[in-house]
Amino acid sequence: MVLGAAHLSNAGEGWDPAVLNLLLDRLAAFAPDIITIENQPGPTAYKLWAYRAVSPETAATYAGPALEMATTAGLSLDMDMPQAEAALRQKMALFSESPAPADRRRLAALFAAAGDPYSALVQWWHLPPAERVAGDGISRRLAAQLDELGQENEEGVQLAVKLAVRLGLQRVYQTDSQEDDVFTPEEADLFAQKVFPSLAQSVTADPLVQQRGTVAEMTTPEAVLDAYRRLNDPRIERRLADLEWLGVIDRPTEKDVGRKRMAAWEARNLRMAANIRESAARAPGGKVLVIVGATHKLWLEAYLGMMSDIAIVSTDQVLR
Repeated sequence: MVLGAAHLSNAGEGWDPAVLNLLLDRLAAFAPDIITIENQPGPTAYKLWAYRAVSPETAATYAGPALEMATTAGLSLDMDMPQAEAALRQKMALFSESPAPADRRRLAALFAAAGDPYSALVQWWHLPPAERVAGDGISRRLAAQLDELGQENEEGVQLAVKLAVRLGLQRVYQTDSQEDDVFTPEEADLFAQKVFPSLAQSVTADPLVQQRGTVAEMTTPEAVLDAYRRLNDPRIERRLADLEWLGVIDRPTEKDVGRKRMAAWEARNLRMAANIRESAARAPGGKVLVIVGATHKLWLEAYLGMMSDIAIVSTDQVLR
């Protein structure tokens, strides 16, 4: 099931994530065995940072926060990210059904050091509040960072991590990819200054796209469900795709920057689909919930639907 989401980071000050509880109840009833989110896997973040000279803004935006926590955890564990990933795999292979608090803290530290802060938060929230303390690889700074992450209004925290803890899952899977290498810096500026403004204008002026659900509308549990129904309405998303993405294929743009952007978008979605497919292999015959920005939904459903041993479930099952 590919759940198209609005980015909760756009919520205004004072927004209460408790309004998501009805949606969380519906998703819990779907009972996924695997939950994936639109964030960079640790190795991808590691690569983005290693190549930051190529794309400094991309590296800082999409790898920086996870690497900050990974650095904090790595100092406590005396491990770099690859070492932490290796130790994490060994630890998970020996995972007990009833781990001691010290084991939970150690797992949280290893996940954080391996560049997976959301799974670290899953382990942190599995602990009783009195056990969310420094020790076993968790420094006081890392504990504070985990608590800070838990306050973030974003779907990785407020939907994925909360749902994983409720269902007794031990982690979530980060499946995004911001590794595209299509634009030169000059072409990126050209697109931003000469192409995107007119695209944005046509999108915001379209009557059907205006019906798309927004975070601003998510003021009650019932309003959240209604907004998510519209975020997952294929009529609206196809219209948005035609205006913002597919329309640039037949529309001439200087240096073909529109078509290049479309190539980058499809390549990103292909890599995301591959990461999701790989994650799904952990639960053969099970259920996978993909939580992703709604614009990705059409592409991911198309790509995943072409793969063997995968059946796409409509979000109508939980949103109707």
